[in-house]
Amino acid sequence: MLARQNNHATTLPPSFSSEWDKHDIEFSSDLLQGFIQHPQRFPLHYKKRRFWERMNHSHSQHLSDIGLTFHSSDYHKPGSILDITIPTRRETHDFPAKVVAVQANAEGYEIGVLLLHKEDVPKLRIIEQICHIELYLNDKKYKDGPFVSHEKITEEWIGRFASEFPTH
Repeated sequence: MLARQNNHATTLPPSFSSEWDKHDIEFSSDLLQGFIQHPQRFPLHYKKRRFWERMNHSHSQHLSDIGLTFHSSDYHKPGSILDITIPTRRETHDFPAKVVAVQANAEGYEIGVLLLHKEDVPKLRIIEQICHIELYLNDKKYKDGPFVSHEKITEEWIGRFASEFPTH
């Protein structure tokens, strides 16, 4: 869980119970500026690297300045290295990432990660847009019927929401 104290983010373990639990603490956009929120209805898989698997990344100086937030039922300690997999229609996309923020919520935890490789940022941004467009398309099909145009709905989504995705 993240708590703000004197404008500094403090990470609290999941079992911590005190006055902080009574307050509504947001996953602040200024704290996580540049992070993309992965839609909870779209699949995302992760695997925590074991100690010997993360040795290559323990002192990574090449962390991206854009990250991803996603829901998890499991607590992940900040500093943990995760291998994140996002499946799309025809393929899966893998991103190694470092946990930098954790916030407890009613359903589990909101995890904030930074990508370990800056060159993965453009790919993540595109994949996340695909995830959001797919959900938008599914919602439109449910509301407007199964014969909606994929191209038209994609253009509509891009026109309305693409500029909100972080670029750096």
